[in-house]
Amino acid sequence: MRLSDIYQRLEAEEVVPAGNYDVEVRNICASDLLSDILATLKNDFVILTGLTTVQVVRTAEISGAIAIILVRNKAVPADMVKLAREKGLPLARCRFPMFEACTLLSALKMNDAVIPKTP
Repeated sequence: MRLSDIYQRLEAEEVVPAGNYDVEVRNICASDLLSDILATLKNDFVILTGLTTVQVVRTAEISGAIAIILVRNKAVPADMVKLAREKGLPLARCRFPMFEACTLLSALKMNDAVIPKTP
């Protein structure tokens, strides 16, 4: 799935625009615990979180995340926006709670999945 597909599915409001909306997203890491995000072994992933601190941006940068999406329509502090811009990290928010956002993205990922045919 592409970043643009995720934004569209979640009706995301961009806060810091992405440079490339066609970038391939292979995974989602949904957590309000930064240590869980840092411990992920995923590649090419987007972070879904309800946390609105600069530490989320720093965590995304360290872990190699493609973008950050804030759930529950959280207000985004100016210092978080500033750091995301400086780091070139797309930042968006959506109105859905975490579980519902994950459900919507799971359905999107399942549509992209290639199901092998059995002989």
